[in-house]
This record gives sequence, C-alpha cells and structure tokens, in this order.
Amino acid sequence: MSLLSLAVLLLRPGVLCIALADPTYKHQDQLTGEMLECNKCPPGNHMTAHCTATTPTKCEKCRSSHFTELWNYLPRCLYCNNFCTQNQEVESECSPVKNRVCRCKAGFYMIDDFCVRHSECGPGHGVQTIGTRTEDTVCEKCPRGYFSSSSSALDLCVKHQDCPSGNVMLLHGSAFYDKVCGTCDSFANGGDDLRAVLSALFSRNRIQKRDLKRFVHRIFHKKEDECNGDSALPKQKGPLVDQIIAWLAQASAEQLKELPKTLRLPQFSSIGSRLDSIFNEIKKQNPGCSL
Repeated sequence: MSLLSLAVLLLRPGVLCIALADPTYKHQDQLTGEMLECNKCPPGNHMTAHCTATTPTKCEKCRSSHFTELWNYLPRCLYCNNFCTQNQEVESECSPVKNRVCRCKAGFYMIDDFCVRHSECGPGHGVQTIGTRTEDTVCEKCPRGYFSSSSSALDLCVKHQDCPSGNVMLLHGSAFYDKVCGTCDSFANGGDDLRAVLSALFSRNRIQKRDLKRFVHRIFHKKEDECNGDSALPKQKGPLVDQIIAWLAQASAEQLKELPKTLRLPQFSSIGSRLDSIFNEIKKQNPGCSL
C-alpha cells in the first residue's frame, strides 16, 4: 500500500471514529448474563452506573478536592491527598484531573521525601554546581589564586585581586582570603592600608578567646584586668573579632599607629608575635614598607 493510499484510508470517517473511540471495559449484565463492552468515563469523572444492552455507561464529574487522572470506571473519584508540608510549596493545585503536586521551596532539595536545605560551601570552598529542587549543592575547594571567605550555597570562589598600578602586595592571598594591596606610605602613616593589615591580623589568625577579651577590655574599657566587666562581653570568639574589626574600621590614624605598641605589651604577647611576623613578611617583600 502506498503512503498516499494509507493517508486516504486514515482520513475516511469510519477509520477515524475507530481511532478516536473511547476506551472500554468488560462488564457482565446482572440481568441477562450478557458480557458487555462498556465505555469508560473520561478523566475528571467517575462511573455511577455500568452500561446495559440499551444504555451507555453513566459518568459524573468529580466533586471538589477529588480527581481521576485516567479513563476509568471507578465508583468514586480519588481524594487529592498530597499536602505540601514544611519547606514545600504547591507546584500545581488539585484539579479534577490531577492530584496536588508539591515541590521543595527555593533553597531546599528533595531527599527521602523530605525537603532539606542546600548545603553551604564553607570558607576555602566555592559552589561548583548550584543546588536544585532535586539535587544538593556541589562544592569545590578553591583552586590556587582563588578564595572564599564565607559560607554560602550560592557563591563561587573569587579570583585574588591584581594589585593596581602604584600598589604593592602587603599580604598574600589564600584559599580563605584575598590579597591585601596598598602603598607603603599609607601603611607607614596609619592609613587604610595599615587598617587592612591590622584587620587581617584578627580575622585571619586563630587568636585565643582569652587574648581577644583582654584586648577588647584594653581598647574599649581601658582595663587591663580581663575579669572586670567580663559578663558584658560576647561569649563566643566570632562576636569579639567582629567588635574589634568594627573598631578598626573607624579608628584614627594615631590610634592605628599606636596599636602595634599596645600589642607588644606582655599581656598581648601572643597577638604581638603574630603581628611582628606579618610586619616582617611585609618588610621582606617590600623593604620600604615599615612603621
């Protein structure tokens, strides 16, 4: 048979009716015992009476909050039993032909039927693949020349800055921090570049909480005894460092230049030794840079 002949055959009314005929099911008439072929009810409906030798199948539309997704001869529609729980939202609402569909909210993904928050990539790591509603975040260690100083489920590793013309590198970058660039004049005279180096001292080093508390008392309360007023201080290291960084951000040039002397006092010797190591490294890289 040629393709043209087949096309004509498919377009004939009788053939078209057969192709589009409603799905059927077998039913034995209880009165006559005759095996009948009844039409199924369409999606969004259910069967209320089987067909007979003289009457078709009786169908009725699904009531609210019920559905049938397929051609059927169910005695009643199915209840929309999908309920969106915590960390989920409705993707498509219940309809006569579909159950309610839920999905994870943005920032969450499905695992074992629960929506779990996307993992964050910690400092030194960036996002390789952003999480979806079905997959968790994929993290990667920042490669050489890149860094990440925060925990995030979205942020990529960032390339270390290139020091602009007229600036020198004061501190090397790492997987956790960017380079610190500046000028020797600004560093030596208590400018923003000294401020940046002193901020790096506290943010990049694991300084003991005891030493941080002593320093905060000295700077903010003018007390050398770490026990005086101790209850007013934050209990964790993070807030203590944040407090110090905030003070450095608004400190005057005179205060910044005076700070290295303070940190060399015996009670701050552990911090002072770290600061001297930083200053020595800066001077080694840039002999003209010193306080």
